[in-house]
Parts: sequence; C-alpha cells; structure tokens
Amino acid sequence: MATSTLPDWKRIGHRIGKGLRDVLDPRPENPSPSAEERKAQRIRDSFKGLVYFDEFAEVEAWSKSDIDPIQQANQPSLSRDSSQVHDRTGSKTSLTLCHDYKGGYHDYEGVRPDPLTTEMYSCKYLQFVDTFIYFSHKLVCVPPPSWSNVLHRNGSKVLGTFLIEPQTDDMERLLLKRNDKYLLATKLGEMARGYGFDGWLLNIEHDAPENYPRWAEELTAFIFELREDLGEDAEVIWYDALTVEGNVYYQNGLTKSNQLYAMAADGIFTNYKWTDKQLATTKSSATAAGMPTSKVSFGVDVWAQNTNMPGPPRVTYPAEGGGGTNTGLDGHMSIFRLLIPHMDSRETDQVSRNESTKRNPIVQYAREHPAGSANYFETTFTQAIQPQIDTKSKKTQTIVYLPSLGSQDPLPNLLPFSARDWEEAHRGPITRVLFAELGMGSYPSLMVFTKLAGCYEEAGEQSAPVCLRLFKVNMPADGSLEAKVELEVKDTAAEVDCGIYLIYLDTTSQSLVDGRIRLSPGKHFGNAAIRIPIHHSAGRLVELGVFSNGDPGAATPISLMDLSRIVIKPRGQLPKNFKIQNIRVYTRIRDNISQPRIVWDWVKDPWWEQTWSELMPWSQTTGPFRSFTVHMGGKAIDEAWCLEMPIKQRDLQHLEGMTNGIEIQVEGHLFGGGWCDCTGLLPSFDGRPPHSTASLASAKSNIGLALNESA
Repeated sequence: MATSTLPDWKRIGHRIGKGLRDVLDPRPENPSPSAEERKAQRIRDSFKGLVYFDEFAEVEAWSKSDIDPIQQANQPSLSRDSSQVHDRTGSKTSLTLCHDYKGGYHDYEGVRPDPLTTEMYSCKYLQFVDTFIYFSHKLVCVPPPSWSNVLHRNGSKVLGTFLIEPQTDDMERLLLKRNDKYLLATKLGEMARGYGFDGWLLNIEHDAPENYPRWAEELTAFIFELREDLGEDAEVIWYDALTVEGNVYYQNGLTKSNQLYAMAADGIFTNYKWTDKQLATTKSSATAAGMPTSKVSFGVDVWAQNTNMPGPPRVTYPAEGGGGTNTGLDGHMSIFRLLIPHMDSRETDQVSRNESTKRNPIVQYAREHPAGSANYFETTFTQAIQPQIDTKSKKTQTIVYLPSLGSQDPLPNLLPFSARDWEEAHRGPITRVLFAELGMGSYPSLMVFTKLAGCYEEAGEQSAPVCLRLFKVNMPADGSLEAKVELEVKDTAAEVDCGIYLIYLDTTSQSLVDGRIRLSPGKHFGNAAIRIPIHHSAGRLVELGVFSNGDPGAATPISLMDLSRIVIKPRGQLPKNFKIQNIRVYTRIRDNISQPRIVWDWVKDPWWEQTWSELMPWSQTTGPFRSFTVHMGGKAIDEAWCLEMPIKQRDLQHLEGMTNGIEIQVEGHLFGGGWCDCTGLLPSFDGRPPHSTASLASAKSNIGLALNESA
C-alpha cells in the first residue's frame, strides 16, 4: 500500500470507528447466495431487462453482442436549456439524486412487470433533477432502461455505478490493461453507449492493494481514459471514499486527498457528514485548484431523518434533524440513500411521508429546468405507477397499481408551494383556488378543479383570473412551433370561465406578456383538440397553464376540464410514411432459459432520419418511434420501447377458443403524435415451441409450452 500521509492517531481512530460501527450496527446474518445462485438470478433478471455484474470476470467477458434489445433505452435525451426558468427567485441548488432503493433491480423497474398492491418509488418531478445515479450493491450497476427512458424524456442525465466494496476480491483487476488500454474503462464506455445511459459514479470503498505503489497515478489515468471514451456529453462522478494516499478515509469535502480524482472526473460526490466549515473550505480549495464549485456535490443522507433505526444515529447535514428534505443550501448537493417514496410536495399523494417532507419539500431549494427541448415538448400525463380501481377484487374501491416506469411523461409540479401555504389559504379570507390531480385508470389525464377556500370574507371583489401553472418551458415564439392540447371540458364548467394561458418573455425588455385561449362552453364540451400557434413578438414562450374566472359558489370542488395530451412541435408536415413490417415470433434462449417474444422491424430510410432528426427526437434503436403498443387477439397487451416484446402467460387468457389463428397487431407511436401499424396472423397452436427464425406467416407455435419452460 502507498505510504499514508494521515497522522497515526487518525488512522488508528478510523480503524477503531469502522470496527465499532460493525459491532453497534451489525449487518443481517442472512447467508450470502453462492456464485451459482447469483449467476442464475442474474440471468433471470436479464430476461426482465435488468443488467448488473457481480464479479470482474463477468465484466471482462462481456461484449456488445451480449446486449438484449429489451435491455436498451430508446429515448434520446432531450437537450435542456442551460438557463433557469423565467421566474427564478435567487440562487437555486442543482440536484443529483442517487437511487438506493431496497437493494435495487426490482421487478417493477423491468420489462412487463405484474400489477402491484402498493405504490413503489418513482420520481415525479424530474424537472428539478440534473443527474440521477442508479445504485445497488453490485460491482457494476447498469440503470434499467425504464429509468433511462423516463430521465432522458425529462432532460436529466442518468448514470450507472461502479462499486468496489471492502469485501470485493481482485481489486487490482480494475487497472488491467489490454492493447495499452484499461480493459474496464473500455467495457464501461461500451456499456453506457450500448444500453443507452450517460456515464458512471465511481465508488471505491476499498483500500488500495499493498503491492501497487503507483495506484493513485494509475487510477487517475483510468478515470481520464474512461472520461475520454464516453465522450463530451457524458458524465463521470467520483465518490469521496478512497484517497490518493491509498486509504478509505471520507473527507466530507474537497481536499488534497481526493482532489486529483475529482478533477480527472467531472466532479465529486462528497460523504454526508460535512459541516458549514467544510463547505467553505471546499469552495476555497476548488477556487485555488481552478475547479468550478459546480463540480462538487455535497452528499445528504436521507436515512438520517429516520430516528427509529437500530444502532447509533446517522449523521448528515444539518447536524440537528438533518436529512434530504430538511436541507436548504445555496450550492450544489446530492441526495443519497433515498428513502422518501416520492420527491414531491403534495399532501394528496397516496404515499405517506413524514411531516418535514410535506412542509419543507426539497423542490423549494432545487433548481427547476424548463420542460422539453427548444422545439419539442410532449406529455400525456402518464405516471410511472398508474393507480386504478381493481375490478376483479371483491372488496370495494380496492386500488391496484400498474407499473410502467418507462412510460412516465413530464409531469407538472401541481403545488409549487409548501403544504403550509396550502393550509394557510384555507385559514385565510375566502378566495377562489384552482388545483389539479393526476387521474386514475387506464387513460391518464390531468383533472382540473376550482373551489372556494378560506374561512372568512374580506372587503372588495376578486375579479382577476386564477391561474395554475403546469409547465415552464423555453421555446422560440417566432411562429415555427405549434401547440396541440387535447382535453375534455366538463359541463360543470358552464358557469365558470376557464381556458389555457401562455406566457411569453420579451427578450429585449425582459418583461412577461400573457395570452389566453378561452374555452367556450358551447364549442369545447366533450373531447376536443385545440391548436395554438406559438407566435408573439415578445420572443420566447416560457410558461403554459390553465386559468379560471368566475365564482365557483361553494367549497365543494367543481370539475372544469380533463387534459389528456399537450404537444408542442414544429409546424407543418413531418414525414409520416414510416412502416412496420415482418412481425414474427421467436424464442430467446440463454443458459437453458427460454422466453418467447413477438418481434418486428421498421423500414429505415436515411432521408427520413435526416429530415426528422433535424426537428424532432430520433432514437438510435427505434428511430422516429417513441413506443409501440402490441395487440394480441384484438386486445392491447402492453407497451414496448424496443422492437421486441416478451410474451407472458397472462397474454394467453383471452385467446382460448381461437382456432383460426391469432391476430397480432403492432402499433408504432411517433414522437410528437401520429402512428402507423402492421398486422400479422399467428396460426393456432399445435404443441410445438416457437422457432427462432419463423415468421408469423409460417410459425406453428405453442407459446404456452415455451412459457412453462421459462418459468
């Protein structure tokens, strides 16, 4: 091991502290799975689209040919505008969110998960998240494609984790070279590109090998090489654990012991026990080193909010009552060990959260980014975990949760105030309020309501319209774009004016100008689609939302409208003559596990790609298609984000009695709306498993048999 520059008493105290922690807070005594059991589980998870590696040998043996299409994210990352939203109120904190949720790699994060009886973790308000790190206690953690898709749809970066823990064997293999290149750096770069994410968190919590005197120099070169391999749009973050002296010694800031690694990467993620003094010291150290302070993320341990945990209390910033939702900081911070089910501020959310989360939400301090890109925005208000009434349950009003993490669209921050503000509105003078809720059921929507709030009257009339902001954007208002809003105006809105509003920013005077589209009760009752040209001499569109005017007359909520879709995209006709073809069934086999799938192709044309990609998102795997809906026997069975869909046993329940063949339809949904489809016929089953190269026109398949074999 390299000679340590730490004082002897600090080294001794560090060792004693680690041992004491293990005594006071021992790990569960569950036996670890064997290597064979871990491998079998890894293969089973790979059929769900989940990819991770436990050992160096597995990473070294991996190649791009091992990538399964269902393991790839297809959503291109939307390019965010670098500026803050237009109504910023002072400095805001950039936010890195590190996912460490119950060990990671849950079924609901995978492909085609089963319904849930309780809501699981998802992050609704990704307009506040700069970077998301997927963390699990694996050597190499590849983010599930569902997370990558939803993050890229919101313009956030998503990173995997490379983790060396104290029990990890063969640590020196990290710096193994092949053809004068670090083998692991090459593999990690290929994984990020192949699976569709943006970089890595490097977390080494193991002392350097004793027989490696040039470890710090070599490791720095490894980080540089990984960073170069990933490309300029990627990100590599170093975690504050291993020092240049070769010891694991958490600095809780930027110091000479970790600065070399931090500067080789794109930044550093500090440990959680920092203080105001260390914050100031870090700022000075970064300035002296010529390193932007924005490259330093200060860690906050959300677990520290839980005072009911066994063992000694966890310590994080601030020292008294610390934790993620109790932290207000004008700087750059990371949230690690996230226990809060949702990072939102709404009292009405179905997941219970502690009082500090409700009354002091983290979004009060986080920097908000404009939604969408410069010329494209789209939402159908789809949630990651969509609640609906379970019609099969014998109990009344039983809720079932349909997980579709990769489908989540950009969602509005429906209560931009704290719960305290909402409570005070009900205790103040009587006034009109406008609020919204995300809808339940199979058809997502945003339901908009108005009502009277308050407990006493105040002199004077309130005639000004009440507005509810939905999204902040930053798009040109030169007439090149058009908004399309699909909605249903309720008949209960007949006595209340309501409509859509837009706010433009005059780029010369920096003043705001609003425009309103009133929804006529006689014209817009029922389902309607409104087209709005984005054109104003002011210069840029910066906000859109809904408004109402008129006296709702009671404290009982009145339903005004349901919004089902908002799209902003270039005006004019984009290419739409895309084609889906060659629907077929085949079985993917890996280590004696088989999985039948429906597979299809789309016709590619270089001219289409050039024309489309100049204006709209273009996927490296699915081209102009945002997603696909697969129908089997006349029933929509699920959504896919690649050109394959695993077939599950539940898909066959409605097919009994169909003896003349099973019709399969694949419907492709384009970015910005529009679709095309293709239909094929699967002959009736005859007892044989699917053939790997058979098309629907000639396949004679017993999918049920293959499903039983893969169980």
